[in-house]
Amino acid sequence: MDPSTLKKFELFKDVDEAALGKIAPFTMLVEFPEGKTVIQEGGFSNDFYAIESGTAKVERGGEQIADLGPGDVFGEQGLLERQERSASVVTTAPLRALKIEHWEIPRMRKAMPEVLDQLQKTIEERSAGR
Repeated sequence: MDPSTLKKFELFKDVDEAALGKIAPFTMLVEFPEGKTVIQEGGFSNDFYAIESGTAKVERGGEQIADLGPGDVFGEQGLLERQERSASVVTTAPLRALKIEHWEIPRMRKAMPEVLDQLQKTIEERSAGR
């Protein structure tokens, strides 16, 4: 992915160009149609997403608990630590998102520990603010 594409995401707005260049090879853009379950509650936490466009709802135990839109992140547990998903995420409109797969994290940590630490801190802050 082109590092300039990452700048479009709220999550990366304060990340410098050199760091973006290091992050970009570990990311991909994905698209989901409306009504797609992107994350299933109880499933394994493998991927992290940052929404570029579209919307989704977060459900726990079949009850809607949050709405997500551009700039929001989900699946951060997959980035922070491997654990079961605590909720499902279902698209409510076509969704385009940046994706980082869990197995990329050890490579990212080895290649750029300071950048991953910065990203992890940002994700934790955003998650706490939900």
